[in-house]
Amino acid sequence: MNALIPWLADVLIFGALVMLTVALYGVLRMPDIYTRLHASSKTAVFGVAPLLVALMLSGEASFISRAVLIGAFILITTPVAAHAIARAAYETDPPKHIERWIVSDHDRP
Repeated sequence: MNALIPWLADVLIFGALVMLTVALYGVLRMPDIYTRLHASSKTAVFGVAPLLVALMLSGEASFISRAVLIGAFILITTPVAAHAIARAAYETDPPKHIERWIVSDHDRP
C-alpha cells in the first residue's frame, strides 16, 4: 500500500496541472470578463485541491494541517474575490445584452 502513495500523488499532481492548463486556456480564449472569471475561479479551487491532497498524502501532521488551512482559505476567498471582481466589472461597464433591461428615468411613469 505504501508503494502506491507516491503514484497516487503523481496522478493528482498531473491532474491538477492539466486542470490549471485548461484554466489558462479558458482565461485567454473567453470573450468577456465574466466567462474569464468563471474559468479562473472554478479552476482555482479544482486545480489547487488535488495539489493539496497530494501534499497531504505525505502523512506528516504539519503538512496535513497546512494543506487543510490553505484549502479552507481558498474555498472561502475565491468566491468572494470573484464576486467582487464581477461586481466591479458590471458597475464600470455593464454588458451590452443587459443594458436594454435597465430602466431609465424617462421610462418611469
